[in-house]
Amino acid sequence: MPKQTRPIPTLPDVPQPLTQELFAEALADYVDDLPGDVGVMVHDIASGAEFSYNATEIFPTASTLKVPLLYVLYREADAGSIDLAERVTLSYTNRVPGSGVLQHMDEGLQPTLRDLAELMIIVSDNWATDLLWNRLTKERVNEVLAEIGMTQTSLPSTIHELFSTLAEVDPATTDYDFLRTYLKTYDPSPDNPAMAYDARNDTSSPADMVRLLRLIDAGDGLSDSSRGAIIETLKHQNFTTILQGRLPSGDEIEVAHKTGSLSGVKNDVGLVYGPTVTYAIAFMSRGQDDPAEVADRMSRVSRWVYDALSGQ
Repeated sequence: MPKQTRPIPTLPDVPQPLTQELFAEALADYVDDLPGDVGVMVHDIASGAEFSYNATEIFPTASTLKVPLLYVLYREADAGSIDLAERVTLSYTNRVPGSGVLQHMDEGLQPTLRDLAELMIIVSDNWATDLLWNRLTKERVNEVLAEIGMTQTSLPSTIHELFSTLAEVDPATTDYDFLRTYLKTYDPSPDNPAMAYDARNDTSSPADMVRLLRLIDAGDGLSDSSRGAIIETLKHQNFTTILQGRLPSGDEIEVAHKTGSLSGVKNDVGLVYGPTVTYAIAFMSRGQDDPAEVADRMSRVSRWVYDALSGQ
């Protein structure tokens, strides 16, 4: 049976000025017909104005968890506990499937921690992510997140552990080939812990993600060079259909961001640097049945927000 398509609603004319009431009303009209939930948070850096819709709801992070990891990595480098030039030798004993390119490289390759950070963001490399997880340790990551007030964020699982939970197998005895095959056609049950909206899963909220993005933009807890490196790495992101997919092409806009996708989940969180405005924005979703439609709607909201904040 052909898939039934929903009629897509339209966003209202761009309001000037944008208010929280208008923002929430517009988002409710635009996304409430979707089968799952969508959360959005926006913070205008210059004015401090904030606009939110389901922003404190909990959503699976998918690969947006890689932004907190990047922040903690550079915090640790600034503290002298990690050397970003340190090299890690690839061994297939801990290879991770899914997105990324390292899994296709020969064993014995020795990328630096800085290389791994770039790959983790720009091609969402899962193996690079877990190698950084192992170097940072979960305890230290969660300690830093608590310190900076990300109280709605829980990151209990590496990518390998997350995939193993989806497949309902023991991560300690599950190998790369099994998970790679599983991920080709995976369809987890709704009660699978890796689909949960609680601390059993890697989860966060749009409000927490925007909090982190604001800290990154301000350089809070970071040296000037680390702040610059994080933002530049996020600007190298290869997946660009949501936040900047519909932004004006001639406005010299730069977007420093990270996407995330999982069954039922489509996310994008980042900083938008325009000629007249800078803001942090986070889109998160859960329980969706058409990722392309969700991404398209998010991209339209992204443009609507840009036009409202920049006075277009």
